[in-house]
Amino acid sequence: MVRLRHLLLAFVAVWSCASSVVHAESDGLALVTDTWARYRSVKTEREESEILIVSAPQAAGFSRAETDAMVRDARAGVIHKRAVRHVLYAPDHHDKIHLLFSLPADDAGLGFLVWRQTDNTPDDMWLFMPGYRAVRRVPVSSKQRLAGTDLLYEDVRELAGERTDRFVYKTVGTEPVDGRTADMVVATPKADTESAYGSRKVWIDKEWLFPLKVEFYDAAGKLWKVLRNTEVNEVAPGVRRADLAEMRDVQLNECTLLLVTKRSVGSEIPAQVFTEDYLVHPGAD
Repeated sequence: MVRLRHLLLAFVAVWSCASSVVHAESDGLALVTDTWARYRSVKTEREESEILIVSAPQAAGFSRAETDAMVRDARAGVIHKRAVRHVLYAPDHHDKIHLLFSLPADDAGLGFLVWRQTDNTPDDMWLFMPGYRAVRRVPVSSKQRLAGTDLLYEDVRELAGERTDRFVYKTVGTEPVDGRTADMVVATPKADTESAYGSRKVWIDKEWLFPLKVEFYDAAGKLWKVLRNTEVNEVAPGVRRADLAEMRDVQLNECTLLLVTKRSVGSEIPAQVFTEDYLVHPGAD
């Protein structure tokens, strides 16, 4: 009888643990799905950004004033770039992203194009480098950094609205970020998902449903990078964007700052912007 009681208690404990895991995963998926649904609720997005790559950055994050000062004044250990990004959020989730660099002179005309796919079909990516005068396809498995920044090609895709069917999500608690309450979710790629990261930990603002912070871990479970979104503003009813983002590579001890200087959402973007031909011959949009 005692043995039976122990077996029953063990079964209840295991069942309770399994139930908690399933509940946490269900909550995590729902939270992330709602977050990206709100993020993608604008039809289009166009933004102009000043991009700073900072070597041996200060321990504390950079403020808007500090970033503005680095944009104005050339400094040792800081590389200044400029780019414009277009995004089309499609109802069928076949989103399209176009990124075009104009500074420095060596990067002028460098373009990157992404066509998002669904049902675990690999995304299509193309890169145009003016020096080669040719468009080349970029494999989804590529772990290269974009234009020397701390952003991988994967980051450009997923940070515009990740594919929730390609990851497993689990809620792990609540924590304050910059004075705001955020739900923490751990995202792990599924076995058939190509990702440079072993996992990510995301802090999602409980009220805004907006990612305030992301920690990226490598395949060995070691912290690799930290993204912080600040200067968050409402750009459409219930939709928010960060005017300042910092991607810090803690393993390389450098960071990339993206300061948005101009943004519009919901405006029509010509279809040709999202073509290979536009990569080679970009024009006014």
